[in-house]
Amino acid sequence: MKTSKLLLLVLLFFSQTIKAQSNFGVYMNLNFSMVDQVPDMVNNNSYAYGAFFQHPFSIYHANNFLNRLDYTGELGFNYVGFRDKQTDLRYNNYYIESAFHINFIPDRMTDALRIFVGIRPSFLIYQDNETFEFGSYQTIEKENRNHYRTGDLDMGITAGISLSLGQVARFETKYTWGSTAQLSPGFLKGKPSLLEFGLKLSAVNLSKLIQNKDESFDNQLKKLNSSKLLVMLETPNEKLIAKLRADNNTTQIDNIIAYQQATNLAVKNAFIKFFNFSDIAFFYDSNAYLVSTGNSSKAIANCEFNTNATTQNDTAFYIAAFCNDFSPISQKIDYGLYFYDAKFLLLNKPFNLPTNHLGVFPNGDPLAYFKRLSVLRNVADFNRIVFKANARLMRALKK
Repeated sequence: MKTSKLLLLVLLFFSQTIKAQSNFGVYMNLNFSMVDQVPDMVNNNSYAYGAFFQHPFSIYHANNFLNRLDYTGELGFNYVGFRDKQTDLRYNNYYIESAFHINFIPDRMTDALRIFVGIRPSFLIYQDNETFEFGSYQTIEKENRNHYRTGDLDMGITAGISLSLGQVARFETKYTWGSTAQLSPGFLKGKPSLLEFGLKLSAVNLSKLIQNKDESFDNQLKKLNSSKLLVMLETPNEKLIAKLRADNNTTQIDNIIAYQQATNLAVKNAFIKFFNFSDIAFFYDSNAYLVSTGNSSKAIANCEFNTNATTQNDTAFYIAAFCNDFSPISQKIDYGLYFYDAKFLLLNKPFNLPTNHLGVFPNGDPLAYFKRLSVLRNVADFNRIVFKANARLMRALKK
């Protein structure tokens, strides 16, 4: 707990003191203790974690050589453990360690690869031994081979490479030579050499990534606010109508058409009354191909709900529809209000949320699902969904 608090204080200190081009964050390593020289001794799930600070030697990049160099400082906690396979005796060593690395960056533009060397002093804060007795590991006070003492110091020499995994994370592999290691079958003292594989997460780059996403989101919201919303209305299934006509089932055909007209009227009225985030127009799903090919004016003209005819195609628009679709948020198919971009790809939050969904079953009645063509959803539900969606978008726009 004390170690975690110390690392938190270090991070807070870095966040207040670093300047341009500095970087800081956290690291996590899995360590393999190199204890092969002792018969039957093996690594025992060693690990390390801590905070790092990174900065160029010269922020002005005075020449090509300095431009390829920077330095990294680390402060962290390191558990180094190993185990005797024959006796199942564990040796647990807990260190506070620091490190100073010089990094060589072959290509500063991409920063994809770093090669580093440095020193790694460490201080043994606690050590114990465990033996397996009565079904569990028990701590023992003394062990003949163990000559570790609290306060032991080690000056390690480190070399390794670091590979970029994107904007925030880096993968590192390194070898640290333990200068004080004295490991033999009858004598154990000093920090063994370590082969390490780790991950570094940059708090600075994570903050920039979140900030860039926020800026991108704000730009998209403002762009769509000034664009036209094309509301897609459903038309009856032509194949179903043809089948019913072949069966001479005119009553069912009339019911289907009446249901669809009533639904479209409810959707139209809901958007006209409750949606003022952007200008709106309507088109039928049978004309969706016109919208997708850039001929939105013809699609709009083919819908009688548009009071103002237009002869120009909208270059900036997005799409909304009450329909069944797969929600990436709820991870299931739901009926509700979905917003799409001009290429009919689902928009992200705050446009599409689970609160836009009405459920697969009309009016919450599972039996109505099988009679869906003749069961009208509650008009108030359309009004509620559109009203909430518009209010949510307006709030996001004002932030």
